[in-house]
Amino acid sequence: MSSDIQLVREALSFIPASDRDLWVKMGMAVKSEFGEDGFELWDSWSQGDRSYNAKDSQATWKSLKASGGITIRSLFKEAKDRGSVDESRRHARPESAPQLQRQAIDLPTQHQSELERIETAKKAEAILKVSTKALADHPYLVQKKIAPMDTLKEIDANTVTKIIGYSPSSDGEPLRGRLLVVPVTQDDRVSTLELIDGDKRKSALRGRGTKVGGYWSTEQLPEEGEADFTLLIGEGVATTISAGESTGFIGIAALSSGNLVAVAKAMRSRYPAAKLVILADLVKSTGDPDHHATQAACAVGGMLAVPQFGPSRDTDKKDFNDMAEVRGTDAVKVAIENATIPDKQDLGKEKKTISPRGCPSSVSLIRANDVAPEPIKWLWPNWLAEGKLHILAGSPATGKTTIGCAFAATV
Repeated sequence: MSSDIQLVREALSFIPASDRDLWVKMGMAVKSEFGEDGFELWDSWSQGDRSYNAKDSQATWKSLKASGGITIRSLFKEAKDRGSVDESRRHARPESAPQLQRQAIDLPTQHQSELERIETAKKAEAILKVSTKALADHPYLVQKKIAPMDTLKEIDANTVTKIIGYSPSSDGEPLRGRLLVVPVTQDDRVSTLELIDGDKRKSALRGRGTKVGGYWSTEQLPEEGEADFTLLIGEGVATTISAGESTGFIGIAALSSGNLVAVAKAMRSRYPAAKLVILADLVKSTGDPDHHATQAACAVGGMLAVPQFGPSRDTDKKDFNDMAEVRGTDAVKVAIENATIPDKQDLGKEKKTISPRGCPSSVSLIRANDVAPEPIKWLWPNWLAEGKLHILAGSPATGKTTIGCAFAATV
């Protein structure tokens, strides 16, 4: 049962709207209680701040989640702490109930997560405001042999550190020099940034949940609901740029394989009649398409495009950007045109790697039907006969294999 709107309006009159974090938190509280019907109440209170902006108010309200964890109790606590409100009058006639004190309520952890997301978005906007257009000579773009997009920017790493108060890093190594700035969008608003330096180190801004379901697009997306439209959805920036340049289609980067399903579902909701093509990266060790891509294609009724390198694939080559470099853009275009509907029966079949103890890590991969480096001391014939065995042999450079540690099998 919802609180009396007049009582909430009265409570808000004790709370200043000038503190942005508090303003957002009160919006979350109102939305948790009244849903979309609470906007007018919250917006009316917001206008008490001289910096009120109607567009910002509408956009912020849209970004708030009714289930974000901050409830109407938080609003009553803020009002009580500032002088007066009687939360016991909830659901009662405002003029008939006495004013009572109530116990303070601890805000749960998810409240902080929501405020953290809001703070991260503010820092992202601050960085974008002073960033410049990405240039073709940016080291990362040069290494990947891709052109800058209008939706990419760049900025010096020291400037980023000054804005956000810490040095973005990857695996403990701080990003340096010119950083490529990749805006990550959630619900049509920038939620965070992915930053990439010339050494291909990548880092997103700190903030829990700011990348989940978020994406970067090679160009501005069409209006919602457009029908005759093909959209490519891949994992990384370079992959989607190469695929887009090869086909002329817009590319969407989920920025992690685990985010592919969420992004694909968001695009399907936005474009119900569009053709969605999921761009798979290959698993480095096996050459199979990453199962996250298969899941994403199955989840939205999309197609699965798999890069093709032939039987002599370098195991370091695994995505469409690598394919464009090795085989050219025409081959990439053909591979995407040959995208197929994935077999749902393959979903959920997790591959398990079995490796004897003490097996050395400096090994090379061969498949059951490949010519093995010599000498191979030991095989498991039954698995090999079934075509399921992937053998890890000793280095072909030395031709040596250690007995008992010569293989790992994928079944």
